[in-house]
Amino acid sequence: MNGHGRLEIRTRRYGSELSVTIADTGAGIAPRDLPHVFEPFFTTKPTGTGLGLAVVQGIVKEHGGRIHVESHPGHGTRVTLSLPIAV
Repeated sequence: MNGHGRLEIRTRRYGSELSVTIADTGAGIAPRDLPHVFEPFFTTKPTGTGLGLAVVQGIVKEHGGRIHVESHPGHGTRVTLSLPIAV
């Protein structure tokens, strides 16, 4: 967001799942890049490794959860993690 904009974090419980949503009002992700954000070593940044979301996806899946990314260029990105609640 280059020091500007809004970052929002929300949590909700849906039955036996916890949902965590992180949303920002940044530049968003280009439509051509969105299908690749979970691929290891995919990055659009000159200094990035491209491992961040690939690692997060692996951790979430190991815990029986899901991760979903939606983005609208010029309006921001929303990442939702859904994890089962341990009983």
